[in-house]
Amino acid sequence: MPDVNMPKLSDTMEEGTVLDWRKQDGEEVQRGEVLAEIESDKASFEIEAEAAGVLHIMVGKGQAVPVGDVIGRIGGEAPAAAPAPAPAPEARPAAPAPPAEQPRPAPPPQPEPSPAAAPGRAGENGAGRVKASPLARRLAEEMGVDLAAIEGTGPEGRIVKEDVLAAAARSGRRAPAAAAPTPRPTGPEVELLEPTRMQATIARRMAESKSTVPHFYVTVEARVDDAVRVRQQLKDTVPNADRVTMTDLLTRASAIALTRFPEVNASWVDGRFQRKRSVSIGLAVPPATGMGLLVPVVHDVDRKDLVRISIEARQVIERARSGKPASGDLEGGTFSISNLGMYGVDEFSAIINPPESAILAVGAIKDVPVVEDGRVTIGKVMRLTLSVDHRVFYGATAAQFMAEVKRLIENPVSLLVPPEQ
Repeated sequence: MPDVNMPKLSDTMEEGTVLDWRKQDGEEVQRGEVLAEIESDKASFEIEAEAAGVLHIMVGKGQAVPVGDVIGRIGGEAPAAAPAPAPAPEARPAAPAPPAEQPRPAPPPQPEPSPAAAPGRAGENGAGRVKASPLARRLAEEMGVDLAAIEGTGPEGRIVKEDVLAAAARSGRRAPAAAAPTPRPTGPEVELLEPTRMQATIARRMAESKSTVPHFYVTVEARVDDAVRVRQQLKDTVPNADRVTMTDLLTRASAIALTRFPEVNASWVDGRFQRKRSVSIGLAVPPATGMGLLVPVVHDVDRKDLVRISIEARQVIERARSGKPASGDLEGGTFSISNLGMYGVDEFSAIINPPESAILAVGAIKDVPVVEDGRVTIGKVMRLTLSVDHRVFYGATAAQFMAEVKRLIENPVSLLVPPEQ
């Protein structure tokens, strides 16, 4: 009987939570069908059946399970015999007891308004069969919205929070008011929210990083007029390059610089340096819905050209955001990039993602006055800040690494040269 185990999808994942079972206990499943939705420390994702048979659920919804533990089994026979006879025997012995126990069941009032209950049940059934984010399902339950009647706008038609809110607005429903949390007589009202497993893990890991990793920061300002022009030329003329981004250019530049400064492509582990032979870059992105942070990884970036990097970056980001990361998508990073430039942020310092030793924070591209050949002109400028683990390398190395990244992004033709194999 094949086991359904809690998978390990990131190098920091120690346990996962069963958010929802898409199949019922005792239900026949086919190979490749979605069995359950799992929440890890970095994302929520779906697990599929690796064999055909009858599902035997061993872990309930909302239960946290260590990586590798069995959460279900797929067998060849359905336990149809047990459920069918069970109700019949219990119904017969109940016959003699009614005189004494009948008065008790009779009083229980059932004044629950059926109009509110009906939509709630509909949403619940829809959640089992319709692709929807965990937050969207919770909102649908609270607001009495039928998920089956909603057309999702997320990846692959997935229903997201905004879809549920829009459907609720159309039907005139509002989110149920939370029970008053016994507010204090004086002081502002507050709303207490439980973090998801991902949010709790991010909070713990970032606090550990800032308190245990000695950070320092190096910032440079790069002229990216040529990079912007080259990016546009690539989009207009090169097949499959129509979606190349500035982050892709910086990923390629960082990969080249990391091969020239291997001290940066390293970690501090158990009092020793670990220099990584491959360059794999994580890209910090927000999830499709809700708060949190995803860091999908593009592996072996130093061996790939710019177009290949762009395609793979887009693929791993889309898989992570849709809750279907492939094996390795969320693990194995040796360096990270966080770009907040698209939000209008000029400059910021990112927190290192252990066990990596550095992360590059990217600001917005701005048109500013610059001096060129002794005269003032308008140029496109971008600020880049490297956060460094001072245990792994030092100020001079950080400055040289950033000078190389700056040189490469200011001379983008160098990023188009195919990597040596």
